[in-house]
Amino acid sequence: MNRPEQSGRTGMDTSVILLFVTFGVMGGFIAGFLGVGGGVLFVPCLYHGFIWMGIEDTGLAMHLAVGTSLAIIVITSLSSALGHAIHGALTGGQVLSMAIMAVPAALAGAAIASVVGGDFLKSFFGAFLLFVAYRFIKPLPKSDLDPDRIIPIPQLMMVGGISGLLSSLLGIGGGIITVSLLHLTLRVPIHRAVANSSGLIVFSSIAGMTGNIIAGWGAEGLPVYSYGYVNLVVWSIMAFIAAIFAQVGAWSASKTHPDSLKKPFAIILLLVGLKMLYPF
Repeated sequence: MNRPEQSGRTGMDTSVILLFVTFGVMGGFIAGFLGVGGGVLFVPCLYHGFIWMGIEDTGLAMHLAVGTSLAIIVITSLSSALGHAIHGALTGGQVLSMAIMAVPAALAGAAIASVVGGDFLKSFFGAFLLFVAYRFIKPLPKSDLDPDRIIPIPQLMMVGGISGLLSSLLGIGGGIITVSLLHLTLRVPIHRAVANSSGLIVFSSIAGMTGNIIAGWGAEGLPVYSYGYVNLVVWSIMAFIAAIFAQVGAWSASKTHPDSLKKPFAIILLLVGLKMLYPF
């Protein structure tokens, strides 16, 4: 496979580099502190960052934001899943059962995204942010169910398929979707749902990233060092910084109460979601 033709633009002056560093710090910290994948913050930040780099096609900027976000989440999710596994909260069998459908669904999601266009994705993502904002304001109810109860494999596969599809379409890890489905529909205790979600995100983000590389291969107007809809320059700036600050966020959450940040973050997501739906 030949490397796709690219526009030769990077737009990478010092201010843009600092912008993406800031995005990595913010996204990583929020992901660790609130236990989310970070995509809900990465995608809008990346979208506006690519516009700032000089990409005038808003549809292309959105595709790049989705693909690059998934590539960043590969690194942050590996860090998160490892932490849950070390603490014994992750159930490998449930994760693999969900991954059976999550991987092909994520690949399908990337193919669908390339057909529907970036402007539709931007509106879809804006609507999703409104849902996420609501979820932060009204959290899932706590449960005393047995964390070791056996969940039927077909039900786990269904959760994996839905999560993988939406993850790849939106450029997110899908943690909020997976946790909601596991806890509300399959009655998995919340702490186990969060841990198993982190494991699933590893598989779905890798598949989604791969699908976005394939879907964007040869696209016109890509900045240099882009492989499909994944820009390696931005990824290299943000990914490992985000992974480090995800650990800082997780440590901070253990010392404080995450609820103190949930409502302010929900307000930010609400405003960003409305802006992506209705520019103002």
